[in-house]
Amino acid sequence: MNNNSVNKLCNRLIQFKKKQFTGKIIVQGSGKTTWTIYLCLGRVVWADSGIHSHRSWKRLIDKYCPRVDWYTFKIDATSRSDCGDYYVLTVLLEQKLIGREQAIELVKTRVTESLFDLLQLEARQQLRITSETASTSSFLTSGLQMSISLVNIEQVLHDANQAWEIWQQKGLEKWSPNLAPRMRKQNRLREEVSGIVYQNFLRLLDGQRTLRDLSSRMGKDVRKLTSSLIPYIQQGLLDIIEVDDIDPPQHNHKLSTTKKTADLSKPLIACIDDSPQICKIMEQIVTKYGYRCISIHESLQALPSLIKANPDFIFLDIGMPIVNGYEICTQVRRVTKFKNIPIVFLTGNNGIIDRVRAKVSGASAFLPKPIEVDKIISMIDKHITVDTSTSKSDNSIVNNLASR
Repeated sequence: MNNNSVNKLCNRLIQFKKKQFTGKIIVQGSGKTTWTIYLCLGRVVWADSGIHSHRSWKRLIDKYCPRVDWYTFKIDATSRSDCGDYYVLTVLLEQKLIGREQAIELVKTRVTESLFDLLQLEARQQLRITSETASTSSFLTSGLQMSISLVNIEQVLHDANQAWEIWQQKGLEKWSPNLAPRMRKQNRLREEVSGIVYQNFLRLLDGQRTLRDLSSRMGKDVRKLTSSLIPYIQQGLLDIIEVDDIDPPQHNHKLSTTKKTADLSKPLIACIDDSPQICKIMEQIVTKYGYRCISIHESLQALPSLIKANPDFIFLDIGMPIVNGYEICTQVRRVTKFKNIPIVFLTGNNGIIDRVRAKVSGASAFLPKPIEVDKIISMIDKHITVDTSTSKSDNSIVNNLASR
């Protein structure tokens, strides 16, 4: 297929922008799958993903709105069959469960993913592109589309084209990120990889999670993850298969903004850092992987707060005002019940002297900033043994594969 044919989608969308079109752009390949892109005055409002719409929506909620549990939140969307997910997003924004900047990024990500899928499809077959004016859409005539932001179509086209070009450069054009890896020859695979990698394969590669799903759970770039798995697929040790979309949550009644009641049997992780932003990031990481979390911002309140909360694991920043991390660690180790608790320093200083001081003060380990999800979870896994259904070791798979 020549470049002009491949660029047909992009050219058509740019034409709609120039005409300041308001309505729906409907795109379909040779199959029955349909994508819908909503425009208002030539700018993008939203996109309904043709492949795995609910999987995509769940990933976006988990990433940009971690305070809401996708499986349990409820909202009356029965009268919003046209672009219902966008309506839910406006309610989350109204309830201040997501910030405006995060909502805009969510929209951009949704549209970019959809465009990527279409570009990949267009490289294989001709697309059928039709349009419908706003009069056919209650969503576009209700004024709701103005609630969040109108996205520059050229920006998301650039992002999608760039992602597709890199995907091709890495030799991944044969594989869609919507495919799911699955173990094939378990006995042979057990012989080829380490025990840890094999256990991660058993846990994760069950043919139920797509490459995008796995990437989202691990906080890893989908291209790196896919590249790590391709050698196993080429050797016939893994299959990569098509999977159905997941079931949507039951959007009815009133919005429920809280997650399920915390399971008090799960380990409690304490994060002591004078930066509220760092504590928030740590809390999102820790709770997502099935643990409870307590944040402590004031260094003077660290010890009494720890004694009261009785955590199972402590992340401790070194460079805090008034009382630094070394002093807090020394104090904590003097408390009988905390003599053996794992204490891991988080710091931007990664020198030999810092490591020696950390060891002398009683630290169990040392992690440099900036925070990396896989290192945080791996550190917890190393020091805490617990039987949970959550995939706390998800992130180690990429690192283990890389060292194969």
